Amino acid sequence: MVKMPMRAKQSISSLHRQSGFTLLEILVAFVVFVLAFSVVMEVITGAARNTIKSSRHTQIALLAQSKMDEVGVLEPIEEGTSSGRFDDGTHWELRITPFEAPYDNDTELVSPPVDLFRVDLILSWRDKNKARSAQFTTLRAQVPDFTEARR
Repeated sequence: MVKMPMRAKQSISSLHRQSGFTLLEILVAFVVFVLAFSVVMEVITGAARNTIKSSRHTQIALLAQSKMDEVGVLEPIEEGTSSGRFDDGTHWELRITPFEAPYDNDTELVSPPVDLFRVDLILSWRDKNKARSAQFTTLRAQVPDFTEARR
């Protein structure tokens, strides 16, 4: 029988014990990986959701700008209300009312150089079965028709 030195026995037995990961170490690493992956997926999902919301808000703002640009060109600047729908189903309501600008000067103003009108635009749409709306307001100036005042 060949007798092995003690040192050789220790190194062989230590090789057998350190030759891989334990089941517990693998499970802990897997749990850490799953937690990190779920956090990353949550961040990606939130970013995608915010991108969709931002896109819709941009679309609404562009529709409002388009409708406001029509006032005075395609839509006359007259007191009143009009409404309709855009091609995507967004409902709009346009209200035009006279606007009296404050005048603090001592000089008496017989007739103002321009007539001011307040233009209110309300857009309404549905977002995941939720009613949404946005209001946009501006002032539009129109040169008064002095020929009608002389008649």
